Formats: sequence, C-alpha cells, structure tokens
Amino acid sequence: MTKIAEIFLSIAGEGSWMGRPAIFVRFSGCNLSCEWCDERHPAIDMEFGDVVSKVLNMSKTINRVVITGGEPLLQKSDCLSMVKIFVSSGYRTMIETNGTLINRLSPEELRILKLCEVTVSPKKGHVSGNSIRAAMNLSSNFKFVVGCKSWSLEEVKEIVEKYGIPKEVVWLMPLTVEGKIEDKLAKEIWNFCVENGYNYSDRLHVRVWRNEKGK
Repeated sequence: MTKIAEIFLSIAGEGSWMGRPAIFVRFSGCNLSCEWCDERHPAIDMEFGDVVSKVLNMSKTINRVVITGGEPLLQKSDCLSMVKIFVSSGYRTMIETNGTLINRLSPEELRILKLCEVTVSPKKGHVSGNSIRAAMNLSSNFKFVVGCKSWSLEEVKEIVEKYGIPKEVVWLMPLTVEGKIEDKLAKEIWNFCVENGYNYSDRLHVRVWRNEKGK
C-alpha cells in the first residue's frame, strides 16, 4: 500500500512552476520533524494502481504532476515507479524533496529520478555536502524557506557559496506562520534576491487559500 495524504488539482504556488496548473500527489510521512512544517497530513493507504489511475484520469488539460510530501523518497519504490509511468504517459513531472535521501539512491534509482524535474528544499540542521552535491548532480532547483524558525538570508548565502550552487537554480521564499505570509519578511527576501541574483518565490496558494487543504 502507498501512504498518501492527498491528491488534488491546483496551481503550483511556489518555486520554478509557480502559477502553473498541476496535479499534486502528496505522500504522507517524513524523515524530519521541522518545527515550522505546515504539511503534516494523516496517511490514507491506497493501492499503487489506484493512485496512478486517479492521476491519469484527473484532467484532460493539465499535463504537469508534482510529487510532494512529506518526503516522497521515503516510499522510493512507489515514488520512482510513478515517475516512470507519468513521464512515459506524457506528463511533465516534478519531485519535491528535502534532499536528505538522494545520496542513498542506487545508480538505477538516480537514473529514474533524472527523468523528472527535482526541487530540493534543504532543511536547516539537515544539510551535508554529500546531499547537496548529490542534488546538484541531478540539476536540481533549490528552494530555501526563510524566516525566524528556518534559514536566515545570510545562512542561505553561506550554503550557496560554500557548495557552489548556481544562483539561477536557487529560490528563496518566506516562511508561512499560521497560514499567513508577513509582508515585511517577503519584502526583505525580495530585496535580497534583487541585490544578490537569486530567484524570489512567493507562496501563491497561501496568499489565496491560507491553509485550506487541497489547494
């Protein structure tokens, strides 16, 4: 059985696909326990085939799938099997991951992961050189959540410079607190991105829907 939190249609609210319609498959469960996490959802046990069938029959017009979590690579067999099926069915597919498990994947598993786009959101206190380099080998985008309980802007800059992450694949976005984005923080990140050459990501789904599930 595959542990799924939700499957839904929406608009990508953050990162490189921001503003684009997509089908979201949210896996349940994570190997980290971030204090500020806003993506804790109970698990629904679903047959793998039922998950795939639901996605493939969900929309006749949307050809993007985002596999997210939680941490989808905790269920790497099902996650990577979905990548193969969705990509071969003509869907542009993205995996969102905290990046801590990428360097444990086999060469064959990494080959499958390269079929899709990968967005790594490193979590403070859980970053290693091996995990960052493994993610860079996949030509990943990096998405850093900035705020009082997460990364500071200077900490992000230090990580990017230490590991030589290209700025054009780095996205900075504000921390959400109780379904809200502080405008002061968003403006600070915006100005930092302009001054330092990073990408700014808002959280459109939070702006519009706050914490409503399935959005």
